[in-house]
Amino acid sequence: MPTADAAPPTGTASAGDDEVTWGGENVLVLSSTDGGGDDYCSERLSSSHGSAPSNALLISLEESPDRRFDAVVRGGTASPSNVAIVCCDQSRGAAAATQGSGHGPGLTPGPWIATVGSPDDLTGLGIRIREVLSAWANDPGSVELCFHNLQTLLGHVDARDAFRFCHAVTRHIRSTDARSHFHLDPVAVSERTLNTLRPVFDRVEDCR
Repeated sequence: MPTADAAPPTGTASAGDDEVTWGGENVLVLSSTDGGGDDYCSERLSSSHGSAPSNALLISLEESPDRRFDAVVRGGTASPSNVAIVCCDQSRGAAAATQGSGHGPGLTPGPWIATVGSPDDLTGLGIRIREVLSAWANDPGSVELCFHNLQTLLGHVDARDAFRFCHAVTRHIRSTDARSHFHLDPVAVSERTLNTLRPVFDRVEDCR
């Protein structure tokens, strides 16, 4: 089983043979709940071309840590050396009732896992994200953050608070020369909300 609330994993790993440009990019990924968002995510985190970030931080507001890890990390030939997952208490409970997904990358038999009380705990989410990124600050390897997903966040906070949170996280990502992508089902939110969030990101990837 993944290990909870220990120190975030540290270390360095090769990104594979393919040349990959990392650093300072934040992407808004538009996809339906059962669409191509996970395929895009998996390609960034566990590439079939033999390249992957050294460190991956997965934010999972709905799915259990095991399910999110399996969905986006196990599909490729290259996997991150270090994986940290931040989830909510209710999704962590689902993981605890499930057999582990196997040996994940990192220093323990599975990714490092931390929890927040609920998706509206923006302060807690921000603290956990900074905690992990700080642990990897001296690692020369690349870092990718996956936020899954914004429609769940918007079910608990208003668009203004979501904008402020995303703005703070993406600024921190740029300052640490990392990368991030945030999943959003555009059908689940209003056009006004979507237009509010767009400017936070460097580009939009439409996977519908």
